[in-house]
This record gives sequence, structure tokens and C-alpha cells, in this order.
Amino acid sequence: MIRITYTEEQTALAERIRDDLAVAIEAPQPLLIVLVSAASNADPVVQAELADALAAGERVVPILAERAKLPLPLVNSPALDFSRGYSRARLLREVARATTSRAELRRANRRALLVFGALAALIFGVAIVAMVGGLVAFPVAEYNEEATFQAQWIDGLIRETLEAAQPRTTADAQNFAATHEAAPTRLFYYIRETATALAVERGG
Repeated sequence: MIRITYTEEQTALAERIRDDLAVAIEAPQPLLIVLVSAASNADPVVQAELADALAAGERVVPILAERAKLPLPLVNSPALDFSRGYSRARLLREVARATTSRAELRRANRRALLVFGALAALIFGVAIVAMVGGLVAFPVAEYNEEATFQAQWIDGLIRETLEAAQPRTTADAQNFAATHEAAPTRLFYYIRETATALAVERGG
């Protein structure tokens, strides 16, 4: 049920709104339309109807009949501004949105999630089939190029340190464990792996 609260000077606008809603909108839940003006803000009957609707948890749609401040309870509510002219389309759109039940919104959201989920699954399936069929392949050459670049970059950063730490004689090799332990933690792996590839000098 849709109700409209207004002052006497707003009667013409209220009747026009009522006629347009009667032929286009069915409200399954109570809805109060408040015609806002300086006079209605000071009208105790209008303000009492607004307070009762809010206390009952009803939805409220404020409509500016003239340039005026919204009543304090509606200050954060979106308002239709008809102070410069009436718009039937805007009225019907806003009232339809306000009268949509929470259950209907939840059902609509679930339907949207199902649609998006189905699309995501379809795209994933197509991608898998394309990779298995060889239509899409990983850019191996680019990965190898990147790996080579990283190796060269690391080599340039630590080569000087590794050159000083690598064993070059039998004595160096015998003392390698101590050298390895004394090295910075970030170089442990590189020193160990490099040293194992070196030939140990043999005595004559």
C-alpha cells in the first residue's frame, strides 16, 4: 500500500502522483511518500505520519515539492527533486526501486551470482580445452629469456664476492666448511653450489 502525506497546498501534486502510481505500481509492502516543502516541514500532521512510518519500519520516499531542507529523519535519504518540474518516469523508477522487497533483491542477487559463476566456469573450461588441444601454450621462450636475465643479474651482483670465497687450492678446499659458514646468509647457496663444481688442486 502506498500512502502520500502532504499539506493542503500540495494537493494537486499529490493527486497527480497518486493517479500515476495507481495505474503503474503495485506495492507489496507499505510505502510512504512525503511531499517536502517548508510548510510540510512545519506541519505536525505530516511529521507525525512520517514518524509513525519510520517507527513501523516502512520505506519512505521524500519528494521535494519546492526547494526546502529534508526533515531531519530523512536528511541522508535520496530525494526526488520535483521543485523544477514533475517527472512521471523518475517517479515510477524510484517508487519501483523502493517497493522491491528484500527477498526479491536476494533472489535477483543469487541469479546474478549463478550467471557470473556459470560464465567463469565456461571460460575456465574453454581455457583448459584450448591448452590441452595446443591452441594456447605457455610462452616458454619468454620464460626462458626472463630466467636467463635473472641469472645474469644475480651473477653480476655476487660474482665478485664468490670469486674471493671459492676454494682454489687443497688447503682452501679443506677449509671450505669454515669459509661457507662465515659467508653472509644470502650467499650460502651460491657459494656451496659453485664450490662443488670446482676442481681441487692436487699436490705434485
